[in-house]
Amino acid sequence: MKLYKYLSTDAAMAFLKEPALRLSQNNSQNDPFEVLPTEIDIDKIINISQKTVKIHGEEFKSHRDINPYLDLYGYVSLSKNKESMPMWGNYATNNKGILVEFEVDEEDPFSIFDIDKTNDNDAYLSDNVIYNRERCYSKTINNFSVEEVNNFSKHYFFSKHESWEHEEEYRFALPFTNCNKVITLGNSNLIKNKLSYLGYKGDLGEEINDLSNLFFLGGGCETSISKWNSVWRNFEAYQVMFLIKIDPSKISKIYLGVNSDIQKMKEVIIEGTNLATGNRGRFYNSFERKFRDVYRCKLDSNQFKLKYEKLT
Repeated sequence: MKLYKYLSTDAAMAFLKEPALRLSQNNSQNDPFEVLPTEIDIDKIINISQKTVKIHGEEFKSHRDINPYLDLYGYVSLSKNKESMPMWGNYATNNKGILVEFEVDEEDPFSIFDIDKTNDNDAYLSDNVIYNRERCYSKTINNFSVEEVNNFSKHYFFSKHESWEHEEEYRFALPFTNCNKVITLGNSNLIKNKLSYLGYKGDLGEEINDLSNLFFLGGGCETSISKWNSVWRNFEAYQVMFLIKIDPSKISKIYLGVNSDIQKMKEVIIEGTNLATGNRGRFYNSFERKFRDVYRCKLDSNQFKLKYEKLT
């Protein structure tokens, strides 16, 4: 299965150096209804005794409201649409960014990520987004068993209004504790001090310790998860971005936007190759000085189509 990711100029340059994609929170999406249960559905479950849900091998007591549980999840959104001009404009900085093509194993879609799963297998969900007019969960909620929690969550993880249908989204949903890269975006000592008690010891702008390592070292303790959960949910205040690393072997092609700075992108690909080991550096052959599986997008002279020219 081929899936695609449109990236802005800045995100593209970071990705080409080290393949990683943002793990997005509910409240970081451009759709304000994203993973937001309706009042009708909340009323259905508010008086039901909700069982604890296992996250990272630990029992997570989420309150009777489902929102704290849903907030633990992050999302990576890809598309089945390779030639969406709206997405080239919106997500790829007016065609200045890039489009990345992934070859995804339908039997094991999460193999696209370079992670060791830190939760139960049923916590990892991926599927096509379903586009609807109605938001509500249609099934009856009885005792909110683990199965019902999963079904309810899937409805909200993979439902969007039909106005987004052109994106043809395929989504990955997984607990944020699988994040294996966190970067700081601010440059204040206040932010650094807020993060220091969580194990961050580097300079601002650098990578924070691998979260999965932190959790393993801490024994997956509830206090550690709770502290990072606070940072996760309040990412804007902490000025951080959570990412998940990609298995480079799953990247099949790279397309440079019509308005992209070709020379700059070439330089970044070469820099990424120099930094890489193994398959990560396959998009540039330093011995032959040739690019591989990298294409430049061009506008068709007569139709609303893109043409692809192989980069040499």
